[in-house]
Amino acid sequence: MKHTENAPAKLNLWLNVIGKRSDGFHDIESLIVPTSGLSDVLRFDVREGGGGLNFSCNVSELTVGEDNLIIKALALIERELEVKIEGYIELEKNIPIGAGLGGGSSDAAATLRSLNYIFKSSLSLEKLNNMAASLGSDVPFFVNSKPTICKGRGDELIFYSGDLTAKPIVLIKPPFGVSSAWAYSNLGKDGNLNEWSNDVQIADWGEAFNDLEMPVFKKFLVLPAIKTWLLERNETEVALMSGSGSTIFAVCVDLPSAHKVVDKARDVFGSSVWTKIVEIAA
Repeated sequence: MKHTENAPAKLNLWLNVIGKRSDGFHDIESLIVPTSGLSDVLRFDVREGGGGLNFSCNVSELTVGEDNLIIKALALIERELEVKIEGYIELEKNIPIGAGLGGGSSDAAATLRSLNYIFKSSLSLEKLNNMAASLGSDVPFFVNSKPTICKGRGDELIFYSGDLTAKPIVLIKPPFGVSSAWAYSNLGKDGNLNEWSNDVQIADWGEAFNDLEMPVFKKFLVLPAIKTWLLERNETEVALMSGSGSTIFAVCVDLPSAHKVVDKARDVFGSSVWTKIVEIAA
């Protein structure tokens, strides 16, 4: 059966890292929202059978082997439904890798949703969330892709019905990624960034802060420079790193202001920076 599924990017509007767990992960509290205007696209042409599965991606640096989250999600469905799946999966990768935008996690959740639909298995939301949690901390959020306060290791979900913002949001990512595992493992180590502001900001949704900024900013000095530059502009209201980086996002006053920020960012930080204008998909 042929099926196409969008896998949206996410933003962390605030991220509080509470502490390390006995299983090696960290307990967090984070307000996570999906975006409109940026998503990967997965195209399926699959069926039950043992003829083998082909998986392709338009981004050469992304592994398409057994450690890819899409393949891991497919394997979970195969075990749960006691079937073997054959055919073809094509991933159109638009969300940058290592950007703090949840691309891999979103792809995994999109695979769970798609295969549940294709094989008419009617797995419950609770079941899909449990399967998603075994794949990664952000994956349960993407099963529904609704504004959510995520707790625990990301698997405790409370749907969010409070204020957000309808204003355009500019994303700026330099030409490198940041490992989430590295960011969490370096949280709380000695050092400070007195020259950079990581004060809590007030946004339409309340407080805006990210506990992972400190370790990431200490290593990747261009990131606090981008954030500071954004905060100093009249066109922006809030600027913050999403997840473990390396994307910095800024809520802009209006769409013309967002386009102005994008154009100026390329002048200031070079043409190698990736930029995008999105909105929150409420």
